[in-house]
Amino acid sequence: MIRRGRSGAAIATVALFVGAVMAPALMTRPMHEWLAAAALCLLAGWIAIDDLRTLLIPDLAVVGIGAVGLALAVNDLADPAAILRWLGMAFGVAALLFLFSFVYGRLRGVSVMGFGDIKLVAASALLVGPWGLGLQILIASLSALIFVLIRSIRRGRRPRFAAALPFGTFLAPAAAIVWAWFGRGA
Repeated sequence: MIRRGRSGAAIATVALFVGAVMAPALMTRPMHEWLAAAALCLLAGWIAIDDLRTLLIPDLAVVGIGAVGLALAVNDLADPAAILRWLGMAFGVAALLFLFSFVYGRLRGVSVMGFGDIKLVAASALLVGPWGLGLQILIASLSALIFVLIRSIRRGRRPRFAAALPFGTFLAPAAAIVWAWFGRGA
């Protein structure tokens, strides 16, 4: 659930920032894509702030991103078989990511990604497609690296790259930005 007060202001700030980055790419797009972009900005802000504060990604926001991605795919594809392939691709991405995380965790004894991050990537796959996921993860990773470096400088400590990181804080805005600038990638 979206919290009021300071969290609401933080969510709005992130949503406005993401919207400002997306706006130039949306100038010639139809109204339904502007509405999708507005929803994505709010959902990305919600995920970013909740994950930053609690290290938990709200499931309802993930479902929202997946719903926006699916609605856009249904509008673009209009063929039931293509829509089913699109859904299968998203679930396949989630299954592969979960398998990688599980195997790596068993071999190394360290968790790679939380299940919330995996669900968010699967929902993002509905939005940006499998080709957009690589760019999304690259943008999120670079943003997270900058965040860790700035946080360590502000605290006067060396960076701790093994510390828990709210990766959803970076994944959700990156999904919205990649969709705005590069589309579904199908």
